[in-house]
Amino acid sequence: MTKDSFSPEKLYKRAASRCAQREYCRSEWARKFIEGGLTHAEAETLLNRLEAEGYIDEARYARAFVHDKTLYDRWGRFKTRQALALKGVGSEQIEAALAEIDEEAYYDTLKSLLQAKMKSVKADSAYELQQKLIRYAAGRGFEQDLIFKVLETEILQSGYCI
Repeated sequence: MTKDSFSPEKLYKRAASRCAQREYCRSEWARKFIEGGLTHAEAETLLNRLEAEGYIDEARYARAFVHDKTLYDRWGRFKTRQALALKGVGSEQIEAALAEIDEEAYYDTLKSLLQAKMKSVKADSAYELQQKLIRYAAGRGFEQDLIFKVLETEILQSGYCI
């Protein structure tokens, strides 16, 4: 394809149309614009225009990302924070979005993850079971103190000795 098939105006219209359908962060479109043959200056101009017109909003993107990852993918705060940082979202937007997590739902998510995982874990001792559950939850991005709290209050009460 020639460069004029990827003119800045065509790329802008495509981006605006796609942004109206779902949230994108600035870095995703920056990469797409560069791959489309734009210079960094042209890409920056289009990105600024998209932001000015409300098509791209990093804070809105971060809120949507946190909502989806915690609710549907059942990720913890650490993993979600890292994924947003890798996408180039600013730390202020990340922390504001993470602050909106419903603590009760977050706790229940970890509880259900651990209960489901406990059914499939093979362990020779209660200690080994606990360690496997801790590693699993930490790998999903949950905080260590919350993992221990769920294990102590929910798993111990269900008759497992850890």
